[in-house]
Amino acid sequence: MVSVQEQLTLIPLFYIDKQHFETDLICNLPNLNPLLNVHSMNKTKTTLLCLGLAFITFSCGKEIEDIGLATSSTLQATSTANLSTSDLVPLKSMEGLIPVHENLRSALMSDLVSPSECGPTAFAAVQSKYFNALAVNLVGLLGPQAQDIYDNYMNLGLIAAAYDESAQYFGANGEYTNLMVKRQRELEKFWNMPNQIRVNGQHTATLNNRERLADLYVLANGLTRDQAYVIADQLLAINTFSDQLPESPFFAADGFATTFRNLIVIGDGLVEMISEAGIEQDIVWTGILAHEWAHQIQFKNMNAWYPQGTFASLPESTRYTELEADFLAAYYMTHKRGATYNSKRVAQFYELFFEIGDCGFEEDSHHGTPKQRMAAAELGFKLAADAQKQGHILTVEQAHAYFVANNTGLLAKK
Repeated sequence: MVSVQEQLTLIPLFYIDKQHFETDLICNLPNLNPLLNVHSMNKTKTTLLCLGLAFITFSCGKEIEDIGLATSSTLQATSTANLSTSDLVPLKSMEGLIPVHENLRSALMSDLVSPSECGPTAFAAVQSKYFNALAVNLVGLLGPQAQDIYDNYMNLGLIAAAYDESAQYFGANGEYTNLMVKRQRELEKFWNMPNQIRVNGQHTATLNNRERLADLYVLANGLTRDQAYVIADQLLAINTFSDQLPESPFFAADGFATTFRNLIVIGDGLVEMISEAGIEQDIVWTGILAHEWAHQIQFKNMNAWYPQGTFASLPESTRYTELEADFLAAYYMTHKRGATYNSKRVAQFYELFFEIGDCGFEEDSHHGTPKQRMAAAELGFKLAADAQKQGHILTVEQAHAYFVANNTGLLAKK
């Protein structure tokens, strides 16, 4: 394994030939440390840097000249002063311990890798802005080690959020904590699920916290505290060279529900990127939480609602459960005893959120097209509007039965 000192002294910008860039340096590197095989996660991790190489090679000669990357002598001097010569140890994979139905970060990255056949999306500009900055910085600074560092930071962020048992905050500075506590209490009452679901925030600041980084290496790698501090200090030193490590919102872009600890994780970066496309953050936080909560409902009713043999294929199964989650979330968000949002305001959020939808009908991760997903949400709006006449909340079983009886027309929408 290449030591951290060697990584930072041997990979300055001088090796980059903007006209004849050797993309196989990174595109053919093995994914040494995959955390979860969630849909297209592994493919998109590698492709992030392949796209970054293409971006550097063909699109940003001027940017390369302007971003002011450190020279080899600067890097060597800094690394000698601040870094141990010990090898940088990747966080061990904890694959299999955290089963994830879907991770919204995977969907976001898949959209960058394979743009939807449904057409261009307004969200793409926001994705590209952050993605391009990340790719240029990591590849320019870390060269062929960029893939391994990127994978390790993604791994660190996800494991940190999944295993965090501390008091939670939401938003980079906790500005949405009160909202999320309120929404969690509402959802518990609305679906009659008191104290059943844990909701954790994910923050890029965790990856710049010596104690938290050491915690992760003690947990995953079985190191002593002193050994873990050595690695934490190496990571903190790497952070000082980059304006993207760990600040890029992609390092806090996880959004998933899992049966592990009955947990929902929502990253600040995920909300930041979605809201930057024009949707207020309060409704983004609420919408993602309501959608992932709906998946938790499905997990608890999996055998009864979706017995073996219900679906002909995995894409069909994924599409159906995603559409039902959209329906359940929309029902809660617009119900007068739920989040009480106006349906037009929720529809604006969903128009953006559903741009993550795709037209790859044969893909295992197929969520349904944006039109199908909006139709599912509108079904939830309708059910909530009808229920408002009585102020009545359907049980999860009744809501599921309604979806089963009324979902046929959704699939006709392309």
